[in-house]
Amino acid sequence: MPSARPRVVVEALLAALGLVAFVLLAQAFVGGGQVVSFDDNVSRWAADGLPSGVEWAARLVTWLGGAVGTAVVTVTSVVVLWRARRRLDALFVGGSVIGITITVAILKAVYERARPDSGSPIRLPHSYSFPSGHAATAVVLYGALGLLLAERARSRLLAAGWLVAAAVVALAIGWSRVLLNVHFVSDVLAGFAAGLAFLCCAAIVRDLVAARAVPSAGS
Repeated sequence: MPSARPRVVVEALLAALGLVAFVLLAQAFVGGGQVVSFDDNVSRWAADGLPSGVEWAARLVTWLGGAVGTAVVTVTSVVVLWRARRRLDALFVGGSVIGITITVAILKAVYERARPDSGSPIRLPHSYSFPSGHAATAVVLYGALGLLLAERARSRLLAAGWLVAAAVVALAIGWSRVLLNVHFVSDVLAGFAAGLAFLCCAAIVRDLVAARAVPSAGS
């Protein structure tokens, strides 16, 4: 498994970074202070009214990270990968999305943070606010797809392009939640951090399984 080790080390470092960032954000939220004050200020700014073009763009982007958008993209990706006989990759994408969904639900129940009360142009979900499920799921789903596309890219430039595109989509989905005032800034940042940690842990498992399968396939 020598070829997998450098990649696994990088993924482990990124997972640790995401975990540390989430813990720090969670402590800041629980302790109150400047982070919570900043959250409230941004929430009031968003509630004062966004330009109609920005609001509708945010509505469209946020749909990609919602239950329906996520389900459509996930199921389509899993079916395509499975039919292409890339079953480990299909399990990687589908399992990662299911896993982060369960993880976020548990974290929301632990922290029980209420959503912004300054007003939103869309109906507020009934779930708790911290961390943002949209942000976490976007990082996991589009990050996983970006990794798979980058692996098969014909050049390093194209591979980097896929990764950047995945990051842009995830960032856009997360920040759309702030613009629509259904999440605080720290909720979204915590969602990004949790999603990064979960994605990297899932990628480590996938890489280790793939590396173990190579010798047996060649024997």
